Parts: sequence; structure tokens; C-alpha cells
Amino acid sequence: MPCYYDESTKSWYCKFNYTDWDGQSRQKMKRGFQKKKDAKDWESCFIASRKYDSKTTIGKITTDFLQEITPRRRYTTISNYQNAFKNHINPHFEDLPIGALTEKHVVEWQNRLITSGLADTYINKLDTIFRTVYKFGARRCKILDNPFDGLEKIGKGKAQTMQFWTLDQYRRFITLVDDPVKYIAFEILYYTGIRLGELMPLTAADADTQNGILHINKSLQRVKGTDIVTPPKTAKGTRDIIMPRFLCDKLAAYKERLYGCEDNTRLFTMAKCALYYPMKKYSKLAGIPQIRLHDLRHSHVALLIEHNVSPLVIAERLGHESIDVTLGTYGHLYPNKQQEVADILDNL
Repeated sequence: MPCYYDESTKSWYCKFNYTDWDGQSRQKMKRGFQKKKDAKDWESCFIASRKYDSKTTIGKITTDFLQEITPRRRYTTISNYQNAFKNHINPHFEDLPIGALTEKHVVEWQNRLITSGLADTYINKLDTIFRTVYKFGARRCKILDNPFDGLEKIGKGKAQTMQFWTLDQYRRFITLVDDPVKYIAFEILYYTGIRLGELMPLTAADADTQNGILHINKSLQRVKGTDIVTPPKTAKGTRDIIMPRFLCDKLAAYKERLYGCEDNTRLFTMAKCALYYPMKKYSKLAGIPQIRLHDLRHSHVALLIEHNVSPLVIAERLGHESIDVTLGTYGHLYPNKQQEVADILDNL
């Protein structure tokens, strides 16, 4: 294990070849060691970490999985994986060799989740994460048997029935909102269909009221008590939304009331949860069904579908990667046109 001394930095570094889990020869170099021994120890640890077999523990595999995906995933996604490993997977399997994981282990783990009181959608996500990390490890350890095969996924991939407000219901709600900040926030959510995480980091420059364009180019997530602003999750998430003129006028008036408003001024500095209570309060006063904040996005889509807006336009407006996502989510809201087609054919 040769190590080298760098005169320019007065420090040691190691440079070596190794065989990765996929059988490919690769080269690795690490700089900045004060002692030659430290460089050698780091090289030894690294090479040991690349060796996988059926005795490799699930704890090590979850650690390596996180290291590999961290540069490729959003901060919030990494945080979700970390929480899943720390709280729901490693407490049961951290020291268990991957080759020793059996179907019985998995079933018992699934049953604990089912009776844990966690939300069905979160249980489904945990089940998916464990399956994913197992496949990651099994490929590297060349394990062919999969204890998840033949077992049903648990939980629910999506929340129950989609809920939304009609235009009449929304108008009954919004007329009761007397706080100007929350009022314009609800108006933007309903009439543009953007996500709450896309609303919160909006700046004055993003709201081009003169040209009627809302620029969506970032997203805000709250992770471990800290607000994190990141680019949109996908390329299509960066988009321009054309606003109706009445919304432009309201938004322009709102911007004028903001003290010292400049291009980089955030339009909404409140916490995301600040909209939860008034939505619940005023929907109850309006005598309409209580829905989630995210359901305002569904309400926007339902409004567009009611007015025969093309699914392609809706997909662009929502920032969906493809029209398939839009139709898969909202296809059931489109009216059945079979009789209309039959009538057309009858009149040929």
C-alpha cells in the first residue's frame, strides 16, 4: 500500500487501484493526511468497505447506500432515507448479515409496522425503501434469493380518495379570509395549482405581474426544523405559469404593500404551517368539506378539467414530467366520452 508525500502541501496522500463490487478495476486517491500511517489506514478501511459478501451487515449496506445516492438526490430525500434507516430498519436489522435475512424476518417487520399506528402512506414508503436497499446490497453480494419476493407491499401508495373544492366552494371559503397575506397565498395556490413548497420561496422577481407570469424555479422544504431551499425536484418543475389578470392585479397590490420590497424579497416569510389553521377554520365557517392544503392543487386541476383544458396544458402547468403522470393522477376526473363517440359514429 504505497503512500506518497506531497511537498507542496506538506501532507501525505494515498493512490491505489481496487476491484469494485461489480468486478471493475478502479483507481482512488485521497489527500490531506498529516501522517503516513493515517493515509495507509484510510486506504485499508476503504478497500475493506468495498468488499461485499453474504456476511455483510444490513447496517453497512444502508450506510453505503446513503453514500452512493447522496450526490444524486435532494436533501429532503436523503433525510427521509436517513430517518427510515435510523428509526425503522437498523434498530431491527443493523447487525444482521444480509444473507441471513429471511422471509420470516420481513413478515415480522411488516406486521410491526402495520400495528404501529403510522400512516398507511408512510408504511408503504418504508416498505419500498427496505426493498430498494436490499436489492442494492444483494447485487453487490451476488445474492439471488430475495425474501421480499412473493410478499405483498404493505400500506397504501397514495392517500385515500382525492378531495377538492369546486369554484363555488372555494369562493365561499376565500371571502371569509381577512388576513391579506394568507388571502393572497390561498389565491395563488388555487388559481395556479403550484405546490405549497413552491409558494413559500417565491420572490418579488418571480411574480412578474406586468407580464402575467409566475416563475417557478425553487422549492422550500422544512428538514429537522430548518428551511431548505432547493431547485425543483425535476427539470419540468422549473416552469412559467401564466396568471389570470385579476390575480396579477391582486398580487401587484400585495407587493406594493410589502415594506422595502426588492427583487429578492420573499413574498411569504411565514412558516408553511401558518396556512393550516386558517384553512381549517374558514372552511368550517363556510360549511364546506375540510381538505388539505395540497388539495388546492387538485382543486385547480378539477377547475381546469371542468372547462375542457387539455391534459397536456395541465401537465405543463403542474410541472409534471409527462402527461402520463397527469392522466394517472387525474384521469378519473375526466368525463366519460364513450356515448359522445358513439353518437358521432352514428351520424357519419
